[in-house]
Amino acid sequence: MTRAPKRRRRAPPFVYLVLLVLGLLLIGFVDQQRREIRADDGSTVVVRDGDSLAIDQTEFRIYGIDAPELRQTCQDQSGKSWRCGAAAKTALRNLVSQGGLRCSPQSRDRFGRVVANCRVERNPDIGEAMVRDGFAVNYGGIGSGEYGAAEAAARREKRGIWKGDFTTPSDWRSDHPRSN
Repeated sequence: MTRAPKRRRRAPPFVYLVLLVLGLLLIGFVDQQRREIRADDGSTVVVRDGDSLAIDQTEFRIYGIDAPELRQTCQDQSGKSWRCGAAAKTALRNLVSQGGLRCSPQSRDRFGRVVANCRVERNPDIGEAMVRDGFAVNYGGIGSGEYGAAEAAARREKRGIWKGDFTTPSDWRSDHPRSN
């Protein structure tokens, strides 16, 4: 006597719909967590790119640095392209996530953002850390500006963008103007 194979019962279609909705909600939650950082004082911090962030509704630009633009790519030592702009954003996000973010306004830029020196508990100067780690250049250029020594160390030790070839962020912006 041969037995008929057991048939698997299929879940009703609404179960699949519920699972899809829950999955989308989870993806949205994870994405939101990736974008926002809750500061010690309860404010919300969103890192925009490698040299700018928003604290609650106030836009900040980190003083003294210029980081690769978000869509900018660089070449590593073997000539392979890598997303240095995205890496700079990640580096700034990692610094800000250390806790104790404090920004001291210096001025405003032409876009109305507050230009500020920012620090976290383990890094007294976020701008210097970004340049030292090779994820931003000294805003004043080689030999001048606030972070010349940090940039020289990053170049010498081939950190971040200095491990290969790159276009300075200001030149990259000139070659890739924003379309508004």
